[in-house]
Amino acid sequence: MCLNQNIRIHPIPNSWYRVCFSKDLRPGEVKPLRYFNKDIVLFRTESGEACVFDAHCRHLGAHLGHGGEVRGEGIQCPYHGWIWHKEGYCNHVPYPHSGSNPNVQIGKWPVAELNGTVYAYYHSEGKPPTWEMPEFPEFSSGEWVSAIQMYKRNVSCSIQEIAENNSDTAHFSHLHKARFGKVLTESLELDGLIRTHIASYEVRVPIISRLLGINEFHTTYQQYGLGCNRNLVSLKANGKTVLEWRLVCMHTPIDKENAEALCVTKLKKFINVPITRLLIELLTKKACEEVDRDAMVWDHKIFLENPPLYKEEHSINQFREWVEQFY
Repeated sequence: MCLNQNIRIHPIPNSWYRVCFSKDLRPGEVKPLRYFNKDIVLFRTESGEACVFDAHCRHLGAHLGHGGEVRGEGIQCPYHGWIWHKEGYCNHVPYPHSGSNPNVQIGKWPVAELNGTVYAYYHSEGKPPTWEMPEFPEFSSGEWVSAIQMYKRNVSCSIQEIAENNSDTAHFSHLHKARFGKVLTESLELDGLIRTHIASYEVRVPIISRLLGINEFHTTYQQYGLGCNRNLVSLKANGKTVLEWRLVCMHTPIDKENAEALCVTKLKKFINVPITRLLIELLTKKACEEVDRDAMVWDHKIFLENPPLYKEEHSINQFREWVEQFY
């Protein structure tokens, strides 16, 4: 087979994706965005509801994200002042005109707001979502401390390749120099559109072992569609949990071949808040360095449709079979 026949460029998968953090969108605020190979506009109504529309006014094509203003429960076009209600119809034309308001709809995207995040649902054929994003307790519980720093950068690869990264466990030891010993347990759970990989390893990090007695690394990696994954990490000493850490990655397609990669981290309170803050910032700094290693590869790799895999790399094929439902 010619190598070029083994290369595939994926379309954008149907899934929920992060478009903004809730704290970054005030009532009455308007943001122009470019995701999913489309211009879209994000705004929050005066009552506080987050909305995502196709960016261009259905009247004469002005971009609502540049000069548009929130008016009550809708957004007003900067060009002629037409107001598009949050449900997608025009409910006000500000100048004298014959007949009633135009019977035309602007493209309105499904939106969910939870986990301190505004998600929009993308479907290549405009179909409504068939599943909902779950709530993550660490985003609402006072038992968790968030890192101030986070990871955010654009990468030159498809959203599937980013999601596939955690199924490629063979790269951990070489690219990331992971100091894991033998695998203690491993299992895979598939629940429709949610994929969970559970594993535990012996840890070979002498400095941590000396300080906290940690000798086991337990991870539960949950993939929600292709826009969000959540890694539940427990560091244990002789079976007892010492640290609980969450790494939540929310990646959003810019187009078929580029994506915005974003990761946030949280640590369950350990001794007190100042110590927890110190630990989570150290963990996050290390996590950002490791994701940068991945991004270096993502920026320059190609996706091979039929790679030569060893049986120990079976999780990659399992992942690829699972993701087909999103296309």
